[in-house]
Amino acid sequence: MKLGNRIAIITGAGRGIGRATALAFVKEGADIVLAARTETEINSVAKEIEQLGRRALAVKTDVQYKSDVEALVTQTIETFGKVDILVNNAGVAIHNPIEKIREEDWDLTMAVNLKGVFLCTQAVLSHMYEQKHGHIVNVSSVSGKYGHVNGGSYCASKFAVIGFTETTNNEGRRYGVKASVVCPGPVDTKMRRDNHPDDVIENLTQPEDVADLILFLVSQSPRAHTLETVIRTPLM
Repeated sequence: MKLGNRIAIITGAGRGIGRATALAFVKEGADIVLAARTETEINSVAKEIEQLGRRALAVKTDVQYKSDVEALVTQTIETFGKVDILVNNAGVAIHNPIEKIREEDWDLTMAVNLKGVFLCTQAVLSHMYEQKHGHIVNVSSVSGKYGHVNGGSYCASKFAVIGFTETTNNEGRRYGVKASVVCPGPVDTKMRRDNHPDDVIENLTQPEDVADLILFLVSQSPRAHTLETVIRTPLM
């Protein structure tokens, strides 16, 4: 198995890309720590994982708060003894033209999409340095590559995630720690449907497609490394 006995923390793990990634990892031998704000969702995914014969730990977590993130990592190490993989997938999207962006929406977007990535990365990095290996995958977006109408706060947060990933990778290299960033186009998730009710679902990338790419990134040999990937769809 590609991820035999690996321990992975996945944020935003209750549905969409996070859930799909968790199940993809499990099928390759990993045990999973599921983090999200909605406890019922991560508990449901944990049951799915256990039915597949792997271990799962569901930890209610709001990634914008340092205390929540530190508790998440502490519980992970107490339960499993290590962290091999971190997937920073939690995100929010509130779309408005710049002149109509509310300050509280801007702050929430930055707190979850960017600060959450920073807090989770910081919380696992020293541990990964000590064990001389680890892989952090950040889920950005094509909106982190190309600004679009009504995407002022969302695009700004996702552009920043790419830059933060590059720094994480450069700082971690000498310790054997890798960082990668995934930039999907439109994906069939609840967040996408809430913002784009007129989408043609058949044209959207599926969460499992993104999960397969994340699995590829974290299962590359130690000699190989892919820093950034972009997933195009017919809508793009």
